[in-house]
Amino acid sequence: MRIIGHGLIARSLAPYADRHPDALAFASGVSDSSTTSPAEFERECALLYGALEQARRDDLRIVYFSGGGAIYGRWDRPAREGGPLEPRSAYGRHQLLCEAVIRSAGVRYLIARLPNVVGPTGSERQLVPALVRQALAGRVTVQAGAARDLVGVDDMAAVISGLLATGRPRDVVNVASGVSVPVGEIVAAINGLLGVSPEIVPIPGGEAQRFATRRLTARLGANPLAAPGGFGAVLARYVPDLAVAGRS
Repeated sequence: MRIIGHGLIARSLAPYADRHPDALAFASGVSDSSTTSPAEFERECALLYGALEQARRDDLRIVYFSGGGAIYGRWDRPAREGGPLEPRSAYGRHQLLCEAVIRSAGVRYLIARLPNVVGPTGSERQLVPALVRQALAGRVTVQAGAARDLVGVDDMAAVISGLLATGRPRDVVNVASGVSVPVGEIVAAINGLLGVSPEIVPIPGGEAQRFATRRLTARLGANPLAAPGGFGAVLARYVPDLAVAGRS
């Protein structure tokens, strides 16, 4: 596997590189889902066009990581890969464009639509690092209606390797646990791991993101991201390191 990028997802894929010599993982996209910067979107598009040219030239299967929370845009039911896409943000619309470009490029592809990926990064643009920093600072803001699907980055990478091994030439898959956890429960678990009791400030709003995982289960025979321990095990694996980064 050739890997484009140096961030959290790119690093997690490195152990599987030798298993998939015909894959090209594009892990250098826009990382901040709140951005509206045309320059950031144009940067990703330019890199993606180059990656697709490389995939065509060397007959590689491109792996693209799409922001599932942004691209679906509606949560009245668990979001299915073949269901409607109604992105409500500039980032989501950009992801939709990138997916369309890949589908029309005449190459093999795996598009992985991701929920909230948790790993050893201190980026406050991501949910769990932001909550860890707030908890350490003594005050956490929680949207009353928000719920998120959490997956560990290393577990995600193993699933990507499994999907590539199935040999399907073109596929779009929700790489998610299928479990939507209220953010208040995520905060409580983080506080327990840190041994802190910050002030909790509830505010209205927030969406309960839910992902259908039938396609993932059908491809792999089971959903390894829905393993015993669930989101608590994911947090226990990464929160201690995030706390070190949050204190620095």
